[in-house]
Amino acid sequence: MHPTVDELAEVVALAEAATAGLQDPELRRAAFERVLDHLFVTDSPVPPLADRDPATHTPPTTIAPTQGVDGTFASAQQRVDALAHYFKIEPTDVQHIFDLSGQEPQLVVPTGRLAASKAEGTREIALLVAGARTALGQQTETTQIREVADHFGRYDSTNFMTSLGRMSEISVLGKPRSPNRLVRMRATGAEAAQALAEKIVSG
Repeated sequence: MHPTVDELAEVVALAEAATAGLQDPELRRAAFERVLDHLFVTDSPVPPLADRDPATHTPPTTIAPTQGVDGTFASAQQRVDALAHYFKIEPTDVQHIFDLSGQEPQLVVPTGRLAASKAEGTREIALLVAGARTALGQQTETTQIREVADHFGRYDSTNFMTSLGRMSEISVLGKPRSPNRLVRMRATGAEAAQALAEKIVSG
């Protein structure tokens, strides 16, 4: 049985409610589409209007719902394009900041391009790591930022979480004493990450 118009409207309303808190229009639109896809797959929706009979507006007799949709960026070039779009830099400049040969983005910016102080360096690393992972639809964890900060010599074991907590550009979820917490980029964080990426590639 196909869903009614009211049932479809309810699914759309659920997706809108789930993404209403996102301030970045592009991020909100992408999240809305993913939530909608998930709800449609779960609830076996009718096909898009483009697939309906133009005279009766009814769907074809049988169309099986899509199962196991793969939304990952399959190639390095797709990952490069996603980060270039997010950071608003040229695709050829992405390689100066990230290694995208694998599924996980690796920060490869020259150490000298990052702020020398540990607090500010941690902030910049958080913006770049969280920004890259957001662009690829991956969640960011504090342990991932910690590992990168340590690699670049910007990790301060005493003040690391304090530095992240003071950032207005990100939200650090979870309990204060949790060893690993979820990090989400805010709209101001995306803007700050874009400005930082532009500064790095312009040299």
